[in-house]
Amino acid sequence: MTENESWDVRVEDKTVIVELPGGVELDKETGEQINKEFAEATGQIQTKYQLTLLETEDPLSSGLFDEVKKGSEIAAENGITHWAIVINERIKGMAFDSKLDNLNTAVFESRSEAEDWFGS
Repeated sequence: MTENESWDVRVEDKTVIVELPGGVELDKETGEQINKEFAEATGQIQTKYQLTLLETEDPLSSGLFDEVKKGSEIAAENGITHWAIVINERIKGMAFDSKLDNLNTAVFESRSEAEDWFGS
C-alpha cells in the first residue's frame, strides 16, 4: 500500500496492517497521516480486520490516542470488525483497548496470536 520512511500501511488477506517500528514519533501529526492512509486502504478493498504492529519504547501521546479513536471510527464505517494490537509492552496496548468501544479489540504480544484470534 503506502509506505512512509518510518511506518507502513498495507492490506494483506482482508487485513489492514499498520506497522509502526521503533523510533517512529507517535504524535497527533503522525496519527493523522496514518489515518489518511488507513482510510484509503479500507476504501480500496473489502477488509475485515486491522492489525497494528507497535514496536515503540516511547510513551504514547494523548494526541495519538485521539487519532486512534478516529481510526477506529473509520474502521467500523468500512466494515472492519476486529482490531488486534501487537505490542511488546502489553500495558501500552491496553490503553488503546480502553479507547475503542466500536470494535472487537484485543492486545497481543505476538503477531501469530493476533492472527489466530482473527480466525477464531
